[in-house]
Amino acid sequence: NFIQLAKTGFYDGLHFHRVIPDFMAQFGCPLSRNAKKLKKAGMGGPEGGSQFPNLATKEVVTRGPDGEIPDEHTARISNEAGTISMANSGPNTGGSQ
Repeated sequence: NFIQLAKTGFYDGLHFHRVIPDFMAQFGCPLSRNAKKLKKAGMGGPEGGSQFPNLATKEVVTRGPDGEIPDEHTARISNEAGTISMANSGPNTGGSQ
């Protein structure tokens, strides 16, 4: 999901829309590209129904109607400093942030 979005330019021109010092910086919302929509930043994602290849299994995954994807890693591991993580609002709700 992340690799396909990055390769297709999805993240180009986006701004960090949420920063918590000494904890995390969040970006990936397409609404953060437009300064007039910054108040809604954090609510956007990829186009619903779009697809990407799972690089491990080679299967094609179809995003849900709001651009959400199935959870990719379900192990309960800690996020170490310097790692990339997917924001979500519950199981299978990640998209691009």
